[in-house]
Amino acid sequence: MAVMNTKTLIKLCDKCYWNPLTQTLSEENQILVLTSSMTKLLEILIDHHDKPVSSVDIFFHVWDDYEKEFNPKNVRNLISNLRKRIPCLSINNYYGGRYVLKKYRDNIPDITDYVLEILDQAKNGITISDPNLPDNPVIFVNEAFSELFGYTPEEVIGRNCRFLHGEDRDQIALKEIQSAISEKRDITATLRNYSKSGELIFNELTISPIFDKKTEKLKYYLGVQKNVTAIQKLIQQIKRML
Repeated sequence: MAVMNTKTLIKLCDKCYWNPLTQTLSEENQILVLTSSMTKLLEILIDHHDKPVSSVDIFFHVWDDYEKEFNPKNVRNLISNLRKRIPCLSINNYYGGRYVLKKYRDNIPDITDYVLEILDQAKNGITISDPNLPDNPVIFVNEAFSELFGYTPEEVIGRNCRFLHGEDRDQIALKEIQSAISEKRDITATLRNYSKSGELIFNELTISPIFDKKTEKLKYYLGVQKNVTAIQKLIQQIKRML
């Protein structure tokens, strides 16, 4: 058996290489058979290593027909199939239906024990909820969330975040968010929320589903809350002046 020249190849994960010249994937010197769609998907992800690629760009790169109607479900299914075919690949979902293939790096430090500490120091509010429990309750909030809304973690954990709407539930964005959650997809929408003291806060909320990479089962929802009250008040003031 010929010895593989790894200098011309791109290492995707341990013992797994992509040949950009032949557009083939090999693992332990054996060629892995991929479908044409998987090969095109892998090609565009590798070309954009560590950079987000939109579902639209993936769709038209893979199916190569701008007369074909865009369907994000096709992209999600293809991503899922590629993950199952090559489990060692690190393909991350990002806000707004974007995907990132992370470059393989040797000797990456294990930061698992520090993830919650990192989230707790983020500038925007962050929540994690568990859709596998009744009513999708919050299981984590960071310090920025508590500072923004005035609730302690103990007052939030175990509850669904809808309590932040108060009685102001006639909001189009709420229906959009409900649809996104039922379809298990990303969404960004601006809500009228209220702090513990009753202060109105315009919350630019981004929700992303987090899936188990091996089973593709939905595990969590990650919520990021950004206070855009000042911007919304400025917009309203400009509208009154026109």
